[in-house]
Amino acid sequence: MEVLDILDKNGNKTGEVKPRKEVHSNGDWHKGFHIWIINSKKELLIQRRSPNKDVYPNKLYVSVAGHPVSGEDELEGIKREISEEIGQNLDTSKLEYLFTFSQEVIENDGRFLDNMFYDVYLIEADLDIDKLKLQQEEVSGIQNIYYEDFERMVKNKDKDIVNHPEEWEKLFAILHDRYKIKEEEER
Repeated sequence: MEVLDILDKNGNKTGEVKPRKEVHSNGDWHKGFHIWIINSKKELLIQRRSPNKDVYPNKLYVSVAGHPVSGEDELEGIKREISEEIGQNLDTSKLEYLFTFSQEVIENDGRFLDNMFYDVYLIEADLDIDKLKLQQEEVSGIQNIYYEDFERMVKNKDKDIVNHPEEWEKLFAILHDRYKIKEEEER
């Protein structure tokens, strides 16, 4: 059973811990992370969530996502989730923290309350997606999508994508700054 640290509205630990299911039933604030994996072709690894997930089933989502469990530091949680969800042990020394955002979400007619502070990371890695070992309870499929194509899907409000507007805005601004400059330098 996944047990999470409870946070206050400012993101500080309260000292209280609760099972994940209870956290999402009560709407307690907690910590999560998103790991974006981008390859040398500037394609983001996108997962399709399992049809059995309690929220956002079958939707396109971040490369890897999860929560640090109580007593686990975030880097340990990130390594664990990458290993569990896609079967990889990536060199996390190349992991780059991008930003933190918070979001309050009510799903499933109020039965799923997700009040979370997300830390967002990026790692550059060329992975052979045909060789990844997916955690079927979490991920039903993966694909690489050129970041600008994914951005277009988001801007077109594609119903197939989990919606995190603040994350999208910040993420795409960073990717454009980084990769547009590289493309111009290469010309």
